[in-house]
Amino acid sequence: MKRILLTALALLIGAMALAQDWRAERNKAFKEKFPYRYEVRLGWSGYPILDANNFPNGYSGGHRDYDIMPYHPGSGDVDALYGTAYAPEYMTGMISGEFSIHFKRWFTLAVEAGFNGIWGEVYDKYDGSHVRTNRGVTFTVIPHARFYWVNTRSVRMYSGIGLGVGLGGYDKEFMVYPAAQLSPVGITAGRKIFFFAEGSIGTAYMGGKFGLGYRF
Repeated sequence: MKRILLTALALLIGAMALAQDWRAERNKAFKEKFPYRYEVRLGWSGYPILDANNFPNGYSGGHRDYDIMPYHPGSGDVDALYGTAYAPEYMTGMISGEFSIHFKRWFTLAVEAGFNGIWGEVYDKYDGSHVRTNRGVTFTVIPHARFYWVNTRSVRMYSGIGLGVGLGGYDKEFMVYPAAQLSPVGITAGRKIFFFAEGSIGTAYMGGKFGLGYRF
């Protein structure tokens, strides 16, 4: 019995050593085809849902009045006659830069910082004349953790999650709020210079994100 236990223990130790050697060889082979420690990205992303809800009510269906028709007899609402009206408001979407560190073949930490521009016109309800242009901007910083599940010389695929903070102001409003992103699928194509695209849901942006990057 003792001999059987010793044999089983020796086999287990040998299997562990072989597995460790296999992982070391695998990591060595990956570093030979992917010899990069860092990367930077420049990207543009989709619909900034939280900014849309926090600031321009043209996106969220809020209280603002978009009727820019001039005065007409029969209207009894003074505000409807002499107040101001907001035309539809617009956003650039999040334009961001990112710095990443590759710790493992399968794991990367990145920090993304981006801004979203907001603008919209304000008109006089009485005669439809232009009163002013409202402008604002939001900034978002999100650290991301990425987990790679396809690794080739030129193509990598991953999933990621990020938590951070956003802040910004528009039309005399200023807010600070949490930011969170979940990216179920992302892909990079290229080597030193690469293209990337990912599908993402979260507070900073919804839908797609794409751009260019550089590894070194």
